[in-house]
Amino acid sequence: MKKQSFIFFLITLCAAFIVVGAYADETFENIESMTIDDFDSAETLNGSDRAFTWTIRASKFIGTTGEGDSKELDLEWKLVPGYPSALYKRDDAEGKDLNVIGVRGGFTRKGFNYLEFIPVGKDTSDGEKLYPIELRGRIKTVSMWVWGANFNYYIDIHLRDSNGIDHTIRLGDTKFEGWRNLSVHIPTAIAQVKRYTTKGEALSLTKIVVWTRPGEKVDNFYIYFDQLRMVTDTFITKFDGDELADVEKIWASDGQ
Repeated sequence: MKKQSFIFFLITLCAAFIVVGAYADETFENIESMTIDDFDSAETLNGSDRAFTWTIRASKFIGTTGEGDSKELDLEWKLVPGYPSALYKRDDAEGKDLNVIGVRGGFTRKGFNYLEFIPVGKDTSDGEKLYPIELRGRIKTVSMWVWGANFNYYIDIHLRDSNGIDHTIRLGDTKFEGWRNLSVHIPTAIAQVKRYTTKGEALSLTKIVVWTRPGEKVDNFYIYFDQLRMVTDTFITKFDGDELADVEKIWASDGQ
């Protein structure tokens, strides 16, 4: 009886080592804080040297100004000199080109209106196309500094996972005054690991959306963003022949 128990113990122990060995590489982490966009560059909104720039679109009840041929949307955005004082001491900021992205606009009706901050790139016809920002590694959190004017709005971020499924995550509310760092943990239910052995980032940021709440003032609002960042695990398991997993580079359309 004791011999049988001892044999059973050895079998169980061996099985445990096999399971641990099979998944041991997933226990390693290399946690880094990375900037997705600092909004400092003059080319943030209309640059030609960047892979992407930002454009802003509004829902249907955005107001208009002017009349006839001079009528325009009551919506404008630009880079504004400034920064959250929690990020820089005044002496450290002097001489640096520090900017934030600012938006001013007005809707004609209260309700669930929205502004979409969308990363775009250039297509072959010199127009714009959506440019999901690939996020390196396995993302733990996404954060952004937001300047609020006590409007009862809220901000969502839209992520596309490794299966091509879009997810909406609440970054936070804007009912506060001045700068605040809004941060959200990425749920583990969002797929960030590719099933197949191919290189490329598994998660991408497709847009940032500001929503107004019913009953809140919407005819004249302002909001500013700075330092869009993420905390990510960049550990990558190496294997024999992993250089062949970069299929996008190897099988590029030029055949090189």
